[in-house]
Amino acid sequence: MTKLVALAGLNLSGNYLKGFIPNNIGHMKMLESLDLSRNHLYGRIPLSTQLQSFDASTYEGNIELCGPPLMNLCPGDVIPPSRSLDKHDNEDDEDELITIGFYISLGLGFCIGFWGVCGTLVIKASWRHAYFQFFNNMSDLIHVTVVVFIARMKRKFQLQE
Repeated sequence: MTKLVALAGLNLSGNYLKGFIPNNIGHMKMLESLDLSRNHLYGRIPLSTQLQSFDASTYEGNIELCGPPLMNLCPGDVIPPSRSLDKHDNEDDEDELITIGFYISLGLGFCIGFWGVCGTLVIKASWRHAYFQFFNNMSDLIHVTVVVFIARMKRKFQLQE
């Protein structure tokens, strides 16, 4: 029966079936509805298949059946620890406030810094001229330094040849 990969619906309810659900029943990829209720099935519902996507009512009446989507835990299943309600639960909220505060400070700092420099240069012509003159002088200094360095290197390597 598990070779019927194109099977869309399977209703085996109330047939007094006994045993476990075979692992390869999950290979029926087209299976949209399944009803295995009111049988005598036992064991774990196979994992990593679409069998977990069906409602618990699909397996109703099989009291020895366990595993998801049923609430019955199988032997050896571990219950995940529940989160405790203490001060650590508020860490996400604290991080969010820190993040919001960071972005507000970043925006204010940018605006104040930008307008503190650019606003001053726009308003005061003498500062604007001094500012651009400083960068012009620095550009000239770097240019002269590079040209002198290259000339020295050329002279040094010509003498050694």
